[in-house]
Amino acid sequence: MRKSAISSLFILLMQFLPCASALPAATAQEPDGKILSVKPWPQLPSYESLDEFGRGYFPRLVYEEARSQKEFDVLEITYASDELPVRGLLIKPKAPGMKKWPAILFNRGGNGDLGRITDSGQPCCSVNTSCLDVADLYLLAKAGFVVVASDYRYRDATVKRDEWGGVEVNDVLNLVPALKSLDYVDPERLYMLGLSRGGAMSYLAIKRGIPVKAAAVIGAVTDVKAWVDARPEMNLVNGNAYIDGFANIWPDYEHNAEAEYRARSAVYWADQVNVPVLILHSRTDKMVPVTQALHMAEALQEKGKVYALRIYERDGHPLPQNRDDRDRMIIDWFNRFGKSPQ
Repeated sequence: MRKSAISSLFILLMQFLPCASALPAATAQEPDGKILSVKPWPQLPSYESLDEFGRGYFPRLVYEEARSQKEFDVLEITYASDELPVRGLLIKPKAPGMKKWPAILFNRGGNGDLGRITDSGQPCCSVNTSCLDVADLYLLAKAGFVVVASDYRYRDATVKRDEWGGVEVNDVLNLVPALKSLDYVDPERLYMLGLSRGGAMSYLAIKRGIPVKAAAVIGAVTDVKAWVDARPEMNLVNGNAYIDGFANIWPDYEHNAEAEYRARSAVYWADQVNVPVLILHSRTDKMVPVTQALHMAEALQEKGKVYALRIYERDGHPLPQNRDDRDRMIIDWFNRFGKSPQ
């Protein structure tokens, strides 16, 4: 009788518990950075299927080269970070040989599902740029680097709870042990590249001591409060379609907002940026004002830090019109602070 009662109670409880498939897989026994799964990336969509934004972002020949190349494996990975499974991207040579390859950690922009780097099955467009990011990062791999990127931990039930420079910085830091577990990666030649919000993430990872030789940022946010004030239409404070809003996510926003903004804004702690940084920005950037780059360069100059600044006269947010020069500067900057790829 007692056994039957216990069984009945168990069945009753199970009816009120969430379905196991809705919860992230447990990784409590796995160390941070352990690669949990690897699978091939879906083939990039054809150039003809891209919308006007996508076709304007890439010349046909450049995009089709990335789409049809056979020298690199493009992989979706899942790795452990703070006992959570986090998805990401890995681009590696199919035949790495005996050499040790330098690696670039790429930090994506956007928040929540906006700007997601892993394939979502949605058409490639201005708000779902996954295929464009992969093609861009292939060009860096082609120059002699392994490339890895995190999609950050926010997904499914937590997708709109993005702290925007909070606990998910750990997901960037935990890519380091993931890279070090790959026998074809040179752990002494790690570099970091951040775009937009990913630029802020790069500065935060540097502040936390990430062991990279150099970093580069494109259209980076360096003063979050000034940026939010300059872009009220995004409604990042009270929430939009992609995020619940800083006021609803950051603890005790009414009293702690200033401290939270400053903690995410590298312009206020340039003294802690102890990695050489290349700052790239467009004078006509409509997403992140160029003043964010200028003020950061001024702060780094005042603190005697190693940096370089390049402002393009006219271009979009990720500098697509100056892609060749942009990538050349990034690669030269990284090679300047480490041995060149062999």
